[in-house]
Amino acid sequence: MFRFALVLVSVLAACGGGGDSGDDQPVDARPQPQLDPADCTAFAQSFAAAGNTCGTPLPSGGQAAFEGWCKKGIAKAAMCGGSPSAGLDCFSSPDANDWACAGPAGPYPACNGDLNAALGALCVVALGNPACATGVKCKFDADCSNGLVCNSATEECMSKSAYCIGLPCRFDADCPDDEKCNSAEGACVGD
Repeated sequence: MFRFALVLVSVLAACGGGGDSGDDQPVDARPQPQLDPADCTAFAQSFAAAGNTCGTPLPSGGQAAFEGWCKKGIAKAAMCGGSPSAGLDCFSSPDANDWACAGPAGPYPACNGDLNAALGALCVVALGNPACATGVKCKFDADCSNGLVCNSATEECMSKSAYCIGLPCRFDADCPDDEKCNSAEGACVGD
């Protein structure tokens, strides 16, 4: 059941391009999305309700963990592709079309068919999940300890056994086991 809680802890991130403009702007800078941490509470409640509806309830403490990851991930939301703001707005009020049941895996974020919004919101949650983005900076796997590996897109150590669909990636090696990098989206997806 706890693995299910990690199912939606995913990250979608894409790296922005840059040029030699000669200014002091970071090459990979994106406009910082305006996000309200209060929306994380509603998102977590929506996720928990969808789990119950789909017959895959969250384990004890799962909703609180999901909400905490979302709030923590807001600080890194500029790394996200998709639309984190639209995603959190989507999930902040109950809507029957926000989730679809995906068999034994539980709820799948549908967000009324707006993939960019759903992936953006999940990105925020994944960036707050310490299994997907530990906060330990790295350039190479050797920079990480305890069996963790370096994700070249986030430049943070991560667990290869975590479930991080949507995690920013450049290569399949940036994704946990049983996931691969969708280069068009710049995000880990299921294998």
